Amino acid sequence: MDLKKEVIDQSAHFFVGLVATLVLAFYLQISVYLAASAVMIFAFCREIYQRLKKNDVWYSCGQGCKLDLIFWMLGVFAAIGAIYVVSLFV
Repeated sequence: MDLKKEVIDQSAHFFVGLVATLVLAFYLQISVYLAASAVMIFAFCREIYQRLKKNDVWYSCGQGCKLDLIFWMLGVFAAIGAIYVVSLFV
């Protein structure tokens, strides 16, 4: 895969995970851990949907799938960290 496309793709996964967690936690006022869980469940379901769309088996997560989920998770962890840091000063 092209490196430039991969960097853009993984950056998008990271930032969507980050923003989605922050929006759910701050805007909808739900628990941070519930927001994180909801975002990761969505990410996993999205990966399953992509595999099914390619006629792959739903339970087989290849290298690209794992990399996508790692960047989703990094975004969620960054959001949890940001919320924790903000809570220290409020």
